[in-house]
Amino acid sequence: MRRLHLIGLMLATLTSTFGADNVLTRQEKTQGWILLFDGKTLNGWDSAVTSNPGQGRGPGSATKQGKSPAQPGPPAVGSNPRACSTPVGKATVPEGASHWEVVGGLLVPCGEPAGYLTSKATYRDFVLVVDFRTGEDTNSGVFIRAPGGTGGYEVQIWKSQPQGYNTASIVGTAKTEGTFKFIPDQWNHYEITAEGDHIVVVLNGTKTLDVHDSKFLDGRIRLQYQKYPIEFKNIKLKLIKN
Repeated sequence: MRRLHLIGLMLATLTSTFGADNVLTRQEKTQGWILLFDGKTLNGWDSAVTSNPGQGRGPGSATKQGKSPAQPGPPAVGSNPRACSTPVGKATVPEGASHWEVVGGLLVPCGEPAGYLTSKATYRDFVLVVDFRTGEDTNSGVFIRAPGGTGGYEVQIWKSQPQGYNTASIVGTAKTEGTFKFIPDQWNHYEITAEGDHIVVVLNGTKTLDVHDSKFLDGRIRLQYQKYPIEFKNIKLKLIKN
């Protein structure tokens, strides 16, 4: 009986240390982390399209002179999209908006058109962590500091972007010096730190970028769906207080 009690204590300790999906551990709560996705609802997020399309994945990259990049249109229709399966996913959305739903604790897009899911709140200096799972042939990204829900810095999820802003690069801002790959069909982990003009990107524990840029200093978080499949979970943010 004592042995079972000890095993229970060990399991409770492990859960407290590592935590379940979409839940803050005691340590994270103490450290001031914020849970941006609760694993059950789309509370705090919006897929509506804004009037000014954001900085994208194609020719519209920033120039050396610091001019604003050209603004491409919204994402094209995705490849082999899965049908929406929940009332939230099937619900009517504004024209041009994409459909997102929560399935099994995962945040996933469904149906057409492709698009974005944008946080309603804005953030300036922070550490953002995101787990994502996708296929080998994908096109997605995690945007930070998207002013008004458009533009911002896109941390790439795409193994071969035409202009060389491949996975773990920041589109239109900085390319990685080496090649960094996500693991297809398994969970991958991004940690993105933005403090002032300093941005650091870490993919699966390896630092891919450490750059300075001041085009965007405040804005929203955006998740991109360009091609299926793409799934997200454990989206957490810790504010950096200066």
